[in-house]
Amino acid sequence: MPKSKKFILDIVPLTKLPMSGSQSFSYLSEKKLSVGTLVSIPLFRRTVEGIVLGVRKDFERLGNIELKKIEEVLEEDFLTEDQIELAKFISDYYISPLGIVMKSFVPARTKTRRPSPQPPPEYRRGGVSIVLTEEQQEAVNKIAKQNTKYLLFGPAGSGKTEVYIHSILAIKKKKPDAQFLILVPEKTLTPQALERYGQYFPPEEIVMLSSNITKGQFYGYWQRVKSGQAKIIIGTRMAVFAPFQKMGLIIIDEEQDMSYKQWDMNPRYDARTVAEKLAEINKCPIVRGSATPAVETYWRAKNEKEMNLLDLPHLTTPPQPSPDYKGGGNTNSPQTVIVDMKKERWAKNYSCISKKLKSEIAYALKYDQQTILFINRQGMSSFSVCKSCKTVLKCPKCDRSLAYDQKGHYRCLHCAYKTSITPQCSKCKGIIFENVGLGTQKVEKEIKNLFPSARVARLDSQVAKEAAYQAKIYQEFSARQIDILIGTQMISKGWDLPNVALIGIIDTDNALSIPDFSAGEKFYENIVQVSGRVARPGAKFPGSVVIQTYQPENKSIRFSAERNYEAFFQFEIAERKALSFPPFGRLVKLVFQDYDARKTEVETEKVSTVMQSIPDTKVTEAQEAFVPKIRGRFRRQIIIKCKSKFIPEKLIVELKKLGTGWIIDIDPISIT
Repeated sequence: MPKSKKFILDIVPLTKLPMSGSQSFSYLSEKKLSVGTLVSIPLFRRTVEGIVLGVRKDFERLGNIELKKIEEVLEEDFLTEDQIELAKFISDYYISPLGIVMKSFVPARTKTRRPSPQPPPEYRRGGVSIVLTEEQQEAVNKIAKQNTKYLLFGPAGSGKTEVYIHSILAIKKKKPDAQFLILVPEKTLTPQALERYGQYFPPEEIVMLSSNITKGQFYGYWQRVKSGQAKIIIGTRMAVFAPFQKMGLIIIDEEQDMSYKQWDMNPRYDARTVAEKLAEINKCPIVRGSATPAVETYWRAKNEKEMNLLDLPHLTTPPQPSPDYKGGGNTNSPQTVIVDMKKERWAKNYSCISKKLKSEIAYALKYDQQTILFINRQGMSSFSVCKSCKTVLKCPKCDRSLAYDQKGHYRCLHCAYKTSITPQCSKCKGIIFENVGLGTQKVEKEIKNLFPSARVARLDSQVAKEAAYQAKIYQEFSARQIDILIGTQMISKGWDLPNVALIGIIDTDNALSIPDFSAGEKFYENIVQVSGRVARPGAKFPGSVVIQTYQPENKSIRFSAERNYEAFFQFEIAERKALSFPPFGRLVKLVFQDYDARKTEVETEKVSTVMQSIPDTKVTEAQEAFVPKIRGRFRRQIIIKCKSKFIPEKLIVELKKLGTGWIIDIDPISIT
């Protein structure tokens, strides 16, 4: 009998494997399978899914080596070759197991209740006609003409979205089958993005890829991208993993936002970096857009000439700064007032709402205008202390202060722990606690007391966990069913609503107190972004911004109030250069965590000693992480500064040797 033909498949198991070893294994198959096929394979004592990376004919093997057979072919041609190339890049760049990376490319395969899911009907408005300014048209012409990197830099209201849309329209004329990826940093921004792009493109061409849709919807959208039916793909960072067929343009809106970085699980990738590689693979242009670009991005455009800088001015001249504010800088800004909260306390005002902000809110309510109040902290307080012995109430699992909420519980923002309604002090067993500091819930309570007839809503990560809550808040705020919206940074960008006449920034000082190289940059971005939500030029009422602070002389606060990005950038880049922070080199953050405090200390000390011997790097001593304990595990960290753009090969070798318990974060957004 003739011997049956068999094939050897190189397969990546979709599970975590040590980086120091092989990321793929060989299996036997009766059938020749294409690269990208999804299969079921035996691995040690369990069955896992895997992706075929290569195939070759079986051959005589010495030493009686027996290969295991694949168990089942789940779907042929499941991943494209471009996706596999991108996955390998992510694995190499972020030193993350290839199987874990590829798992991000594999959606849950499930039946969708709607065979052809489409954007909600309220977003289908038909075409609109907008005449572009000369600067906008020039930007569109450049983007549509050349496959390169661009930074579209323009303040809120300068028409960046119109440039995105008309660039897509221009490329679509030349490439009717092209697909277009629009990345947004937060899922809260997807409703408005669907509304805007739905005005220009038919609903059957638009899909949304984010975590706030069901698995069935996601898989349905994923299949439409793979078939080429979907042309406009709007999504958060996970959208870079989709099976694109003919990419025409990639847009990264609000490119400065740290939400593009996945920092809490493997792979710890940055969607902006991955999107640039995706554009390179597809040979298409990529546009980063922002009113406050990341310092590294602006440096690349201005000094390293890695990307073309497209500058958009304001469309018209909005109201001049308020006479109460004596700042300089960009006069094309809303009226801005910096309120010194020390003077408020001297005047016996102990409310978190200053007299100036209270009067501005009353004025906005009187004339039926909307208000946004921004505070970058959830809950009723920053922390709580025992009234008897002043001991801070902490989470027993994370050793972090607990936040008080309106339901009467104290809860941890790092894990699921919450107390009963009557917690006890760990030191004196007291049951009376004093809440210190501010949170969104406390501001909400204060506003409802001051303005009982106002319609008030809150949007932070706690309430946003509810399904479709963010879209509901956006729709109600757009329909003017909410007078005052209180929220964290998720409301600070993208919500361009014409009836917002007042922005109140409640507590600026908390963000500046974080000991991190990027604290000033994040603060500036948040303040300018949330200030950009104020009424646009030509509105019936001039927009106002009230910034409350205990340190009005702080340079970051002054630059933010002035919307003076150039001055801020020069100040920030000088500090980065002096301390060798990005863009003047690369950072690697290593975190080790374990339930044994002694083991954590010994392991980090050992690794720190090894790393300090590597040339062209500067390695800190092992130290407690900013959050030293989470869910019962102790945490210590090591920060490595690389002196050039490239991570030394010797360092990569040592990083791949790190065992269980270590977290490797390449290009971290924070060193705290």
